[in-house]
Amino acid sequence: MKTVTIVITSGILVTEVVWQLYKVYISRYRKEAINMTNGSTNGSTKQIYKNTETKLYDVMFFSKDSNLCRSHLGLKLTPCMKLNCAVRYVRRLIQYLDSATDSLDICMYFFTFPDLAKAVINAKHRNVVIRMILDESMTQNDRSQIINFYKEGIQPVSQKLDILMHHKFAIIDNKILISGSINWTKSAFFGNFENVLVTDEVAIVKPFIYEFEKMWTMFSKTASPGLHN
Repeated sequence: MKTVTIVITSGILVTEVVWQLYKVYISRYRKEAINMTNGSTNGSTKQIYKNTETKLYDVMFFSKDSNLCRSHLGLKLTPCMKLNCAVRYVRRLIQYLDSATDSLDICMYFFTFPDLAKAVINAKHRNVVIRMILDESMTQNDRSQIINFYKEGIQPVSQKLDILMHHKFAIIDNKILISGSINWTKSAFFGNFENVLVTDEVAIVKPFIYEFEKMWTMFSKTASPGLHN
């Protein structure tokens, strides 16, 4: 009888310990989820899912509050103390572009951001092969970086269609994908609700590679900087 009592008591204690540990786990998980939502993880899911440390999953969100960071954009891209600082995100995107060693494929509806354009041009100076697809309307925009690209030997392609070339993605070395809702413009990074995902997940990157190759063949017309007149 005493043995049965001990076994029952031990079982109750073990159950209670397991329950308390479960509550601690749930509490920590909820806090992490809340912190990620509030931007305390710099928008990067790779900081939470530790079992994917060998993979790149970098998520960035922009909002109307991003406009508050625009004032220090010109200070050598120095980020502020905000964990979700838009300038910090821009710097991170530039770092990804700076990591290119072989190829950089860009498919972008609107591209006017000088700092990102400079990163692309710097990649060209490193002998990285640059291929760029733009919407035809970019050739008519005075703020477009297309003239600067041409001066550096980068020839974007476009084609006049009755629909928009509305993609916004870039592929680095056929390994890293940058994609999301955001055009590469200052107004998008510092004023809109936007998102960016950076990943090296092969199952995600490969379809974008195929799509770019298909569009590169389709968009055979070279965008002419003379159309700015």
